[in-house]
Amino acid sequence: MLDLPAQRKSANETGAAAETFLPAAAAAAVASRRLRGPGLAGRVLLVTLGFVLLAMGLFYATRLAAFRETWLHNKLGSAQTAFEAFDGGGAEELPADLSNKILASVGVKSIAVSTPSGWRVLAERGKRGESLASVETVNLDSEGFFDSIRGAFETLFAKPGTIIHVSDGASPDEARIAVTLDETPLKQALWRVSRTILNILLMIAAVVTCVLWAALWHMVLRPVRRLTSNIIAFGERPQDISRVIAPSGRHDEIGRADTALAAMQGTLALELAQRKRLAELGMAVSRINHDLRNMLTAAQLISDRLAAIPDPLAQRLAPRLLATLDRAIQFCQATLTYGAGREQPPERRPFDLSELVRQVVESAHAEHAEAIDYHVDIPPPPSFEVYADPDHILRVLENLSRNAAQALLAKGAAGGRPKAIRFAAIRTDGDAIIEVSDTGPGFPADQSERIFEPFHKSTSEIGAGLGLSIAADLVARNGGAIELAPAKADDFYCGARFLITLPTRLSAARKAAGTLPDA
Repeated sequence: MLDLPAQRKSANETGAAAETFLPAAAAAAVASRRLRGPGLAGRVLLVTLGFVLLAMGLFYATRLAAFRETWLHNKLGSAQTAFEAFDGGGAEELPADLSNKILASVGVKSIAVSTPSGWRVLAERGKRGESLASVETVNLDSEGFFDSIRGAFETLFAKPGTIIHVSDGASPDEARIAVTLDETPLKQALWRVSRTILNILLMIAAVVTCVLWAALWHMVLRPVRRLTSNIIAFGERPQDISRVIAPSGRHDEIGRADTALAAMQGTLALELAQRKRLAELGMAVSRINHDLRNMLTAAQLISDRLAAIPDPLAQRLAPRLLATLDRAIQFCQATLTYGAGREQPPERRPFDLSELVRQVVESAHAEHAEAIDYHVDIPPPPSFEVYADPDHILRVLENLSRNAAQALLAKGAAGGRPKAIRFAAIRTDGDAIIEVSDTGPGFPADQSERIFEPFHKSTSEIGAGLGLSIAADLVARNGGAIELAPAKADDFYCGARFLITLPTRLSAARKAAGTLPDA
């Protein structure tokens, strides 16, 4: 008798296994709520605005420098034109009144022009010394790009009354003309241009930022936010299939991402649902087996007394009844042991396969009467021996036989054939190959790869869908393999066709010695 605390511990451990993914998902959801600062949309907006303002700032700086350079070049050209018009190349100095008028019309304090006979200087009377002692010197031909930008901002913030000396050469000796002027008019012009350019740039920046951010929001940010919200919601309840994201149908990277996410979430939800079902099934089986074992023990005592009855039929059936009850009790014990994590290895030994198949056929005849014909094509003893746990192989063959019978009774035989199941066996390369085939409809092509999965109901909606999964596990534990082989169209048994490969004693010994590859 197993104790109830151990049973409850086994059930609790099984139930806890189904919740493996939930703590991690809950932790991820909590961590996502702890994010501080602007989100992705805010950061993209700030970055977009920053880059737009940077581009507009560079445009403003270059336009301001170009305006300053053009203004100074125009001033030099106006000065040279006025000087040549009034001086005419004469050697005499112009009258003071005419000189002041020329300088006032151009807006400079002095003009110096290079001539074949030397420099001709036109300056305000009594202020030539002041014009020659200029505060700043600007050589337009030697200024580079960054020098021009720096000079524009220096002019923009220059002190009132700053005097500059402007020439069109890299040095005073190379210049054709040079002027001295007050920088205040240039400063005022730069401020007027700055206000105009900045107003235009701010409007352009606002429009570009809004349009660009709206495009990013529509194409990137909103789909990403949808993915993020779905991941958080799915992480809170990953077993809820209704929270699986619906693919958007886009053909870009985000579309591929949500399609892959939907597939992953669907698989995870199904896995968690299956784990939960397994946990519930394990708890129910543990509870049922505890009481069922007591009932089978009482039935075993009654069958012992039945064996003492001097009836020939009772004498023939009593040993089989006792053996069946023993297997049922051992199976209940093994189920509880498996739930506690102490799975027992198979007791492999040589046994006669034909005798085992005969027991399966007798049990099937008793269950289905004359509705199904059973055919056995196995050499009689002692010519066909298999090396495995006979109880395991008995359960495998019973599961396959029961599944085939359910399919035949539910859907009928294919092509008008009679309802029939065949057991056959041959030897090849030292192993025994057992074939279980029927005349039923077989398996659909889309289910052939999943029939050995737990809870996959391949033959009938009745039952738990564990028969083929249990059969595959038992065969593998005995060192064999099971597969669904393609049915032969011209064969009488054209329905489901299972091939079980099991070792014989000789092949098992050769595998243990390393002289034969594993099955």
